[in-house]
Amino acid sequence: MTILDLMTKESQVCEPVTPPNGYAIEVETDLSGSDQLQEEEKTLAIVGELRKSVEWHEVEAYKYLSDSARSHSLTATTLRGEGMIARRPLKFFNADKTECILICHLGKNLCGHDGIIHGGLLATLLDEHLAYVTLPSLPNSTGFTANLNVDYRRPVTSNQWVTVRGKLTKLEGRKAWAEAWIENDQAVRLTEATALYISPRTEGPKTDF
Repeated sequence: MTILDLMTKESQVCEPVTPPNGYAIEVETDLSGSDQLQEEEKTLAIVGELRKSVEWHEVEAYKYLSDSARSHSLTATTLRGEGMIARRPLKFFNADKTECILICHLGKNLCGHDGIIHGGLLATLLDEHLAYVTLPSLPNSTGFTANLNVDYRRPVTSNQWVTVRGKLTKLEGRKAWAEAWIENDQAVRLTEATALYISPRTEGPKTDF
C-alpha cells in the first residue's frame, strides 16, 4: 500500500478522543509564559515591523484546531509550558497565504545535546510551518507530508527567540512544494527544509488556517 492509497482512505480524519469515565481532557487556551518573555516579545524588532506592514496580517496560532484536536496536539499543547514553548507563537500570513512567518521562544527543556535544541523538534516546527504555506492552496485546504528534507546548518541554542519563515514554491494539482527555514534574531539561517505535500483524492472538511 502506497502513501497515496493511505491518504484516500476515509480522508484520514482523526476521530476525537473520548476520555475514560471520571476523567476530562483539559484544553489549554493560552500559556502566557513568564513576564520576562512577555516583555521581550514586545521589544522584538521583527514583531513591530510585521504589525506595521500592510503586506502581512497576524492570525492566532493554532486557532484553526478544534478543542479535541488541540488537546492532543504536539506543538499546541504537549510542548507548551515553562522551559519549552512558553509563549504562544506569533503568526503572520501574506494576503494569499503562500508565505508565513512565525516567531517563537524555544526554552531550555527542548534540547538534545545540552544547550542545543533537539533536531527532531526543529524538523517538527518546519514540517508544521511548511503545511501552513501549502495546505491553503490545496483542495479543501487539506494535505499530508509526502516528503521532508531537513538541512541543519548551525546549532540552534536553547532559550532564544527564533523566526520561522516559509513560502510555497510550486503548485500542481493535488501536489504542493515549499521551502522553510529557521533563523535567529540576526537573520542567520540555522535550519532549512523543503517538502512536498499531497492532498487526498476524497473530499473532507476544509481547514481554515
